[in-house]
Amino acid sequence: VRDFIAAEGMLDADTTAHIGRLDPRLRLAACDRALESRFVHARRASGPVSVEVRCNGSKPWSLYVPVTIERYAQVVVTTRPIPRGRHIERADLALERRRVDTINRDFLSALPDTGMVAVRQMGTGQVVSHRYLERPNLVRRGQDVVLTSGHGGVSVRVKGRAMADGSAGERIRVRNLGSDRVVEGTISSNGAIIVAPGSMM
Repeated sequence: VRDFIAAEGMLDADTTAHIGRLDPRLRLAACDRALESRFVHARRASGPVSVEVRCNGSKPWSLYVPVTIERYAQVVVTTRPIPRGRHIERADLALERRRVDTINRDFLSALPDTGMVAVRQMGTGQVVSHRYLERPNLVRRGQDVVLTSGHGGVSVRVKGRAMADGSAGERIRVRNLGSDRVVEGTISSNGAIIVAPGSMM
């Protein structure tokens, strides 16, 4: 059974197979032909599967062998309790090798940038999902901001007012306080709004 699963390409450095124990009272005739194996149901990349081993020789028999396929990976886990709303520090998280086929959600496989905010409470040793963290808002709706644009070595800066909340890298709409025109730009790491050349008029 293990050779069959390996031949199917299901075993690698991050995947293991646990073959179920057979009833020690089982007595089968020696097969005078090569044994054949197949998945009883649809092939699965992980979790419980059943493999049928069949003898088609002069004294035929078949046997169903339970197998559990386990997948492992490096995942991000918490090193201490993290309350909702906490700004994540490097010491809050660590990488650990965990079984992942039993995790019914997405998970982080690399440490995120510091400064992310927890959107839910997490306990020690908990696997961290993408949904548990978010970037903090650098800009709030109604906040006065700087609109900046540059082209050919010339930079233009004007005052604006944010029309939505946003974090670094997000695009939001901003009202140019000089022309009263609404433009769209990307929030930079310092909170300024970068817009395309010529769009601030």
